[in-house]
Amino acid sequence: MPNWSSLIDEQLQKAMDEGRFDNLPGEGKPIKLDIDPNVPEHLRLAYKLLKDTGFAPEWIMHGQEIDTRREELLENIKRGARAYKGALQDAQRDATNGHQRTARAHQAWTVATQAFEEASKRLNREILSYNLKVPQGVTHKFPFNVEHEIERLLRI
Repeated sequence: MPNWSSLIDEQLQKAMDEGRFDNLPGEGKPIKLDIDPNVPEHLRLAYKLLKDTGFAPEWIMHGQEIDTRREELLENIKRGARAYKGALQDAQRDATNGHQRTARAHQAWTVATQAFEEASKRLNREILSYNLKVPQGVTHKFPFNVEHEIERLLRI
């Protein structure tokens, strides 16, 4: 099996030694990275102004907010699952009131699960709104699957 990276390095070094990279257009000048080919031409000036003043387009800010909310929801579910598992373990060790403690743990988990589902619905509406706003070519965000996350965390 040939080592492709060393073959490529050899070819590049040979081309440099022969001077094939000398006097190329733009040599010695900084690369212009301020033109984003994914931004429609009629929006480029506005995006440049936003970037130069330290701001981002609304859909980028919205996407960052969604990412933060997704992480917060996932962290809340993790904390709830840990508390639920802990309460069930405590109930198993309690010979006197174990059944009552188990019932209370199940009831509290049901209430928490309903809250997680409601938060997930709100987040998914925001994700849908975001996906409808982003320019063509920008990757859409996947909906938050609360049932999958809860099931996954209860298995761990």
